[in-house]
Amino acid sequence: MFNNLSPLAPKSLKNIKIIDGISVSATNCGLKKNNKDDLVLIKLDSPGDMIGFLTKSKTPGEPVIWNKSILPFGKVSVILINSGNANVFNGKSGRSSLLKIVKALSEKLNVPKNQIYIASTGVIGEQLDEKKIIKKIPFLISNLENNPDSWLKAASAIMTTDTYPKTHSEKLSGSKNLIINGIAKGSGMIAPNMATMLAFIFTNVDFNKRTFKPTFFEIVKKTFNSITVDGDTSTSDMVLFFSVKAKQNKRQEIKNMKKIFFSHLETLSSKLAEYIVKDGEGASKFIKIRVIGAKKEMDAKKISKSIANSPLFKTAMHGSDSNWGRIVMAVGKSDAIIDPEKLSLKFGKFTILKKGKRLESKNILLIDKYLRNSELEITIDLGLGNSEWTTWTCDYSKEYISINADYRS
Repeated sequence: MFNNLSPLAPKSLKNIKIIDGISVSATNCGLKKNNKDDLVLIKLDSPGDMIGFLTKSKTPGEPVIWNKSILPFGKVSVILINSGNANVFNGKSGRSSLLKIVKALSEKLNVPKNQIYIASTGVIGEQLDEKKIIKKIPFLISNLENNPDSWLKAASAIMTTDTYPKTHSEKLSGSKNLIINGIAKGSGMIAPNMATMLAFIFTNVDFNKRTFKPTFFEIVKKTFNSITVDGDTSTSDMVLFFSVKAKQNKRQEIKNMKKIFFSHLETLSSKLAEYIVKDGEGASKFIKIRVIGAKKEMDAKKISKSIANSPLFKTAMHGSDSNWGRIVMAVGKSDAIIDPEKLSLKFGKFTILKKGKRLESKNILLIDKYLRNSELEITIDLGLGNSEWTTWTCDYSKEYISINADYRS
């Protein structure tokens, strides 16, 4: 039931461009059914600098707890990712399983434990059999590769209810070989409070953590932190961004190219975030909700997310129903500063409300036709200031209910 390709899936994905000094492998260890790949190892030749953002959930998975404990060290040599089991809410057993996996990786690869990051995604509350993972570590090590196919295989192995792998690559314009790569996964339980389900971004650019972190945080805020599928924040969300150094070469320095670098980094982050929404469980429509004219950015954000997370709005969009009253309802419940007499609303280029007054109903037929498109944009103008926010979401369909009603079957 999880294998039907999303109708919003991209026609093609950008192949990962090769960065020297990093390799990856994937295999099946038995956490997923039908011998599907469910385990990924990413190995850096030399320790890389790391910036990480992890979920603010109060019930985080053991990998999130572990990663937060080692994040202050700021270096990464190894990332191990498993799908099929989230290792969340497993008490001492879950912690013990993680520590055994870290110990095995440290011994086999001869790297410090505080340079080993773990990510897990899947069912919450089921005990993790670490023996299945540890048994496959030698195989993963001996099969490390660095080519587009191996990265695509890895992106596929971290999927759960995803219907397609998510990869993207950017080469900086005007540079010889400055590259940013990324893989991600996510389909359901998406309403991030820092990043998204799982995203791993790596570059051969030598970055300064202290000066890069604020800008990267802003990029995360505008991309991964501005998407929602179902309003539920995962226990396992993380985005890890790290710099790769080949043994023979120094990392590339960008000097006067920071603006270009961050532009490409935002493009990559936007693309991965968009892929996640377009692969939302049961999604048939990709929707941009743009709130402008707010007094404060936080008000625009509250309103856009209130609309995006409304089941009534999302089901109306699935049915191509121009029930704009559901949008007004979501605006009103957002606790943001508004003036109903200044509120304007557009579906695409078609206005239905202008400064609190409904326009002639002739636009309804045009709006209903517009809503049959697979990509939609809705604009709410509060008429109060210059702040704005855009949230990306998708519709709710019967398939969303089917997927989640049978998730553990």
